[in-house]
Amino acid sequence: MNVRKLSLSVLGLAGLVAGAAHADAPATKWYDKVTLGGYVDAYYQQALTGDTVTVNNTTGGRAYDATVNAFNLGGGELTLSTADAASKTSYYVDLLIGQLANNTGLGTAGTMIGQAFMTDTFGNAKFTIGKFGTIIGTEVTNPLSNDNFSRGFVYQQEPVYSVGLKVDYTLPASLVLTGLIDNGNSIDQATNEGKGYGLELAWSGLKNLTTSVSYYGAPFNKSAAGIRYQDFANVLIAYQAMDTLSFNAEYLYDTNIDTNTNTDPTKGAVAFSPKTQGVALYANWNTPMAGLSLSPRVEQVANPDKINPGTGNAVSYVYDSYTLTLKYADGPLTHYLEFRTDASNDFVFSDNKPTPTLSQSRMTLTYAAAYGF
Repeated sequence: MNVRKLSLSVLGLAGLVAGAAHADAPATKWYDKVTLGGYVDAYYQQALTGDTVTVNNTTGGRAYDATVNAFNLGGGELTLSTADAASKTSYYVDLLIGQLANNTGLGTAGTMIGQAFMTDTFGNAKFTIGKFGTIIGTEVTNPLSNDNFSRGFVYQQEPVYSVGLKVDYTLPASLVLTGLIDNGNSIDQATNEGKGYGLELAWSGLKNLTTSVSYYGAPFNKSAAGIRYQDFANVLIAYQAMDTLSFNAEYLYDTNIDTNTNTDPTKGAVAFSPKTQGVALYANWNTPMAGLSLSPRVEQVANPDKINPGTGNAVSYVYDSYTLTLKYADGPLTHYLEFRTDASNDFVFSDNKPTPTLSQSRMTLTYAAAYGF
């Protein structure tokens, strides 16, 4: 028997069978490539330093956990994204509800499109267009992605999202360069009249160590007399010391420059230039008990030119915060027990007294639960 002819006959028969099987297979529907996800969280926060904490939490820098002595819906998120990992294109959409549905991180509960963007990859470049998370900072809105339940003072100084175009380009030597152009700082979205620009360089060339340096700036409050600019510079360092222990550090430099010389002619071309600096240190320890972690956070924010309503003068304010979070993940449900103490000489910590001191403080104890799916 001719072995070659037999082999060809077998291959031909296999091809016919495979073709028939392929013809009978149902076509992939669009919804087969969609992944549905999200979370919802609720909390009870007890004020340990008096009733005035209720006001101070709302106006003094707390983000999405601003209500005390009551049960609260912190927030929720519903996400839709592509499930086709092999594709060079993808999309992501999320709907936010609750206290986090506010681009400044403060205010009443509501609903908001958190992110809605599409991506496409060409070689080493990935293009993202739409509404996406900011390149500044390390903490995010989703509590399941943070070690602490509350978001810190440094987070509160930063933009939340960008609406525009972003390009991530992978370079040699474990470098990734990111550039973006958007509609301006999300915190000041209502008054923006110019485009914002951002640049980030990330490096992961050492084992267990990743770093990034970012810049983002945008004009807002344009007028015939001048333009006010806000710029952010950000440095992030993450180190995985061992399988169960990690450290993170963040430095933020935030400045406002106003070219309106009518505001204060004695200062020449720059009439308003406060420079806020923030430092945050994070650690996370996964304890021997499965699902249980302990996460301290220490941070300080300094604002040299905040106006005191009691005197009308610019005063240098300092904000200190110490947080300790016990986090337990039990399947899709995550529990948090968090102690936090904040101290500042800001007027909101002393019921708007004209001469507050750094001894003015507030303490809270929070139990929260977040369900992710």
